[in-house]
Amino acid sequence: MREADMATALLSAMIANTPLRSSSAGQALNDVVRARSRPSEGLARQLEEACRAEEPLPVLMELANDLARCAAGDATWKAALETWLQRHQRQAQETNNRIDGSAHLHGPTLQVGSIHGGVHFHQTDRLASRPARLVPRQLKPGPAHFTDRDAELRALHRIADSRPQRGGPALAVLCGPGGIGKTALALHWLHQVADRYPDGQLYADLASDPAGDPALTGLILGRFLRAMGVAGEQIPAEAEEAAGLFRSVTAHRRIAILMDNAVSAAQVRALLPSSPSSTVVVTTRWRLGGLAMDGAEFISLTPLHQRAGRELLTRTVGEHRVSAEADAVAGLVGLCAGLPIALSIAGARLVMRPEWPIARVVRELADEQRRLKALSVEEVTVLSVFDVSYDGLPSDAARAYRWLGLHPGPEFTLEAAAAAIELPVEDTAALAEGLVDASVLEASGSDRYRFHDLVRLHARQRAEAQDSSQTRRDVIRRLLDFYLSFAMAADRVVTPLDWHLSPAHEPHEGAPAFATGREALEALEYELPNLMAMMRVGYECGFDALVWQLAEAMWSLFLQRKHFPDWMAAYRLGIDATIRCADHAARSRMHHHLGFAFHNLGRAEEALEQGVASLAAAHEAGHELAEAEALGLVGMAYRSQRLFDEAIDAQRRVVALDHAAGRVRGEAIGRRRLGQALCSAGRINEAIGQFIQGRDLAESLSDNTVKAMTMVWLADALTRADRPSEAAAIARGAWSILAESGSSQYRAQVLMVWGEAAEKVKDLATARDLLTKSRALFLEAGAPSLERVNRTLDRMAAQRGEYPDQASP
Repeated sequence: MREADMATALLSAMIANTPLRSSSAGQALNDVVRARSRPSEGLARQLEEACRAEEPLPVLMELANDLARCAAGDATWKAALETWLQRHQRQAQETNNRIDGSAHLHGPTLQVGSIHGGVHFHQTDRLASRPARLVPRQLKPGPAHFTDRDAELRALHRIADSRPQRGGPALAVLCGPGGIGKTALALHWLHQVADRYPDGQLYADLASDPAGDPALTGLILGRFLRAMGVAGEQIPAEAEEAAGLFRSVTAHRRIAILMDNAVSAAQVRALLPSSPSSTVVVTTRWRLGGLAMDGAEFISLTPLHQRAGRELLTRTVGEHRVSAEADAVAGLVGLCAGLPIALSIAGARLVMRPEWPIARVVRELADEQRRLKALSVEEVTVLSVFDVSYDGLPSDAARAYRWLGLHPGPEFTLEAAAAAIELPVEDTAALAEGLVDASVLEASGSDRYRFHDLVRLHARQRAEAQDSSQTRRDVIRRLLDFYLSFAMAADRVVTPLDWHLSPAHEPHEGAPAFATGREALEALEYELPNLMAMMRVGYECGFDALVWQLAEAMWSLFLQRKHFPDWMAAYRLGIDATIRCADHAARSRMHHHLGFAFHNLGRAEEALEQGVASLAAAHEAGHELAEAEALGLVGMAYRSQRLFDEAIDAQRRVVALDHAAGRVRGEAIGRRRLGQALCSAGRINEAIGQFIQGRDLAESLSDNTVKAMTMVWLADALTRADRPSEAAAIARGAWSILAESGSSQYRAQVLMVWGEAAEKVKDLATARDLLTKSRALFLEAGAPSLERVNRTLDRMAAQRGEYPDQASP
């Protein structure tokens, strides 16, 4: 607007809003003048005189001219006055004054005395003759196949509707790794709500340039200001002044801004408008926590779940193809790990190849080495998306990213990460949080982290490209050492008196200390996926001794918590490792532990086969302790096959070996197993004697678990000997020890035996309660057969009319 036009417009608006002292327009103009004028300019004084004067016109004309002159030489003044005019000139244009007679004046008027005759004055509004103000619409088109994200869309609506108390714009920050769909979500929502922002929508890509430098704030502000109608020559060269002008221009406008790929909080902060009726959406791979001070609310995006991933593929390739290959579609969503960009690329490839079955793409992606390269179409690749994130990492963070990507399990602790990258835990924590801030690593709990599946592949490929084979092996070796130390520490707490073949292993720095056996069991169980993954990758790398030692350290977990598939897989791998490193004693242990799984599953022939193999390896090694252990398994397998004489003979040999060697704990366990074999053979009184000796031996060692389990089978024998009251009392004592053991199997067995004793004393209510709880615990433990407990419950059900229920003690 030219200076003369500005002066005319200002005068017209001020006249229309007189008296200025009491009008909202006058107050707003006073705020503008006092905020921007210097005392020497006298503008505030002129406005004050205009508000007090009985004939304000001369003062208003002078003020209008002076203000227009300020606007002509200062873009900030100009923006502020234009904003004031936009709000208050409308009132002037709506003014319609009527003078008696035939004279009609339209628009702002000034009475200068008597007017006679048919004189008509019509004001020409020079501003109204200008072209309509430009309303920027800079957003890219929304995504064609947007899917899901209902919760995130609701969050964006909520943020936009809740005006910040500090008076600035609503600020939503969408965080997440590359390819997760942050920009797609922002565009989809902003197009949905476009009509709520009549003054326009602005867009800026804040990503770093090829040289790694963030986008220049001054350049972006210049683009924003030009889009808002500010002439290029009026835009300050300094970014700080341009930011001030931008805030002035946007002060009373309703605009939406998408700041894509933001790198820092300062970068965003410099581009924020001042209008509280505006909304800014920021997408970033970084956690820009500093924006919380600007009232930002953060929305973290996660991968699409299976249903949403299927819906995205359906919208891309069509319902017919998706329905025809439902299993392949589920596999494709899984291989893409719910990453929208990966699913979109896979869908685009299928659209371009309508003759391809979906299963073909699934087969291509099944190969981890090819997966990232296969997820590409034209210039769009998942690999390049991850490369952008990686290239922005500092060198120490990049190294941590590569080495942590070699961790084979689903997640890892801070201590495991410290072992992998050879740094103190405190330094590792800083690097891990930096990777989380960069959205290449996810925090999955207190001091626990995980990679997105495809990001892990990228990290491994970077390690293969940049680190030597020996460096990568060293990382795996350090991780194996860490997990072996962890597992042995837990195992010692669960079964402190059990024997081990593994050489003494010093606790790793930061290895946890467990207060109870149950706590240690739960820690082992939580880490089981990592332990199994480490065993597999350790075997692939040829670390055979560490592999079988790790399997040995997991024995107490499998014995008490079962996990049969992992149990059998661990010791099969352990057997292979001991064969490769020619350790016969260790092979005996691995065969024994595998055979014990078969025994628990009721697969007696396979248990016997493993027991015989364990015994042979023990003989070859000349290891008497391993021989006694193997004989115990052979005896149990014979008992399961109802070969009672053979079972009794094997267990007597075990007791003799352990007694002669002074192995008190082994003898206690052997006498319990001998008692079980005698009991199965119907030799109840002999069995009771063995159980009592075994219980007393265990008590002398303060081995509560062995003592309690011996008491369980002593109670069982006493019930069979028609001494149910004694049996119930002993079972109750065993329960007081095992109730907090952490083993569902042990607790199930004691409740079963106690319930059978209660049945014998005709306490059916107690018996039913105990046996029902026992059955639930057997199910929890994955017991292969519930025949005994079900048979007892069925028998009692038939007796309900015979004996009245009694209250539980």
